[in-house]
Amino acid sequence: MKSQRSRPSARAVGTSVLVGGFGVLGLVGAVLAGGAEAVDLQVYRAGGKALLEGRDLYDLPVRQDFHFTYPPFAALVFTPLSLLSAETARILVVLANTALVVFIVARTCRTLGTMETRLFTLVVITVSGAAMGLESVHSNFTDGQINLLLVALVLADLTARRDHPALGVGVGIAAGLKLTPLVFVAYLIVTRRYRQAAVASACAGGTVVVSFLLAPTAAADYWLRGVFADLDRIFADPASRHNQSLRGLLLKNGVPQDVTLWLWPVLAAAVVIVTLTLAARAARRGEPLLGVALCGLCAAAVSPWSWGHHWVWLVPFGVFLLWVAGQPRRRLLWLPTTVLVVSSVPALLSLADPMEDGAVPAVADGPLAFVLANLYVIIFLTTLAAAALDFRAGRAPCEPREKGARTAAPGVPPYDRSASRQV
Repeated sequence: MKSQRSRPSARAVGTSVLVGGFGVLGLVGAVLAGGAEAVDLQVYRAGGKALLEGRDLYDLPVRQDFHFTYPPFAALVFTPLSLLSAETARILVVLANTALVVFIVARTCRTLGTMETRLFTLVVITVSGAAMGLESVHSNFTDGQINLLLVALVLADLTARRDHPALGVGVGIAAGLKLTPLVFVAYLIVTRRYRQAAVASACAGGTVVVSFLLAPTAAADYWLRGVFADLDRIFADPASRHNQSLRGLLLKNGVPQDVTLWLWPVLAAAVVIVTLTLAARAARRGEPLLGVALCGLCAAAVSPWSWGHHWVWLVPFGVFLLWVAGQPRRRLLWLPTTVLVVSSVPALLSLADPMEDGAVPAVADGPLAFVLANLYVIIFLTTLAAAALDFRAGRAPCEPREKGARTAAPGVPPYDRSASRQV
């Protein structure tokens, strides 16, 4: 008697097609990025080469008219790339960024809860592929940026088990490579993780010491002669349409520079306070991922200059939004934020913010132009509002289901409804 093979259901076939489609999308995006110019990567390589050759790192452009803007510790880390050919370095960075996207998605999913291995694999492949469609991720590949590395370092640190011996090291190293991750030291303080905050601060300070030992001239220029505070080094025109930050929003929309000079720090300070308050609340109610994502988005918002690739924290935040989508009571509240995040694709953003020099925006005026030209800041402000309303409503994560229930990831405390605190 012949055994009858059951045919796969339409749902299973559709799921396979969806997963395969997004997987192919991610693969194609990575392959195409391998042929991009990767301008920022070339600047990184040039900075590392300048240190190896004993040339000045900050007084003159390191490549064409591009200045090196990162701390000298970052240039030390980039020196191995300067020993490779441009093509080899570009391919390695594309492969590394691909692995980092998968790691970020996988780590985020584990933080939200455990799931069956096959389902976990399908989710990671699908979300990683879909993430390649976001402009913030896409530009990290095409420009050869390090923001995915920074997110991975911070995420691995802040979602690790509380008894992990290296807690705080990831945040410290990220802050040594770029200053904006320092906001996570404040996050550790407001969530009462003082030991981890101290370790992170010590590691960040250690990167400065290493810089003075191995590149004393560059370290003195950056830390003692004020290079770190020279905003003009980032981009000649602070009011450029490319500046996706609060400061950029003010300057792009007619606020005079002399007013922005004092208004932006005041707004930035207020936004940081609100963000840390909501992030601490999220951690207390058992949603530390939301708190960490809020701080990551805040760092891009309050920075004096933010490119689209600085907003790569939309990847773990997007996974959080997918998780919320499974909770009917919260779905509608977070829907506007979800729509905005999904809209941050290159084709839409380029309508108001084409990256080509001298290009004329297809949508230059009107409400749509305003939204597209300031989309990342609008996403962040909408996120703050949604989080505040969510907490005010007292909504908490859904209870695990009896069958196939998800449990908290290692090191992530469960939510205690009676005490409303971490246990």
